[in-house]
Amino acid sequence: MAEVEGEARYVPHHPQKIVLVFSAMRHFAQALRARGWQVHYVELDADGNSASIAGELRRWQQALGASEVHLTECGEWRLEQTLREAGLPLVWHRDTRFLCSREAFARWAQDRTQLRMEHFYRGMRKRCGLLLEPDGSPAGGAWNFDNDNRKPMP
Repeated sequence: MAEVEGEARYVPHHPQKIVLVFSAMRHFAQALRARGWQVHYVELDADGNSASIAGELRRWQQALGASEVHLTECGEWRLEQTLREAGLPLVWHRDTRFLCSREAFARWAQDRTQLRMEHFYRGMRKRCGLLLEPDGSPAGGAWNFDNDNRKPMP
């Protein structure tokens, strides 16, 4: 695990959010160690911190003599593309933490002329039985409240 400046600064973040994320990472690393996992953790101000996820993976791959680096699919396209272009011997694994796999999304999107998140979410809610009344209608009487959410703050 690595605290890296590149991930903290690629878009503007409130400093307290960055502290919260790094604190959560440190606590998670401690919890993993308490369960017997070996964790390599790089703090933001550690000597040799490369300031990027790809740089830290490269540094630790070399330090550990790893012939492969195993990763789950990234939840963010920007990060995944960065890692794919890093020149590392990557082995990708499906991320099972999402309700919909990339393959299932591709099947849903295949014959559509327009991709609308609203339509995708509606289908996912029906498939998973989320936020639905017993008769299958949307909980709260509407599929979304986007129009209400577009009003400016007072």
